Amino acid sequence: MTMVEYFSFLPFGKYAFYVWSAYGIAFITVATLFIRARSNHKKTLVALSNKYSRQND
Repeated sequence: MTMVEYFSFLPFGKYAFYVWSAYGIAFITVATLFIRARSNHKKTLVALSNKYSRQND
C-alpha cells in the first residue's frame, strides 16, 4: 500500500470541511475539559491541604 492510498480517506469527499471541523471542535472540547479538571483538582488539593494544616496548629 502506497502513502497516497493510505491517506486517501483524508479528503472525505465533499464533506471534508464538516468532518475536520467536527474533529477539531471535539478535540478542543476534550482538551479544555481535561485541562480545567486538572486545574480544579490541583486547586482542591491545595485548599484541602491548607484547611487541614491549619486545624493541626
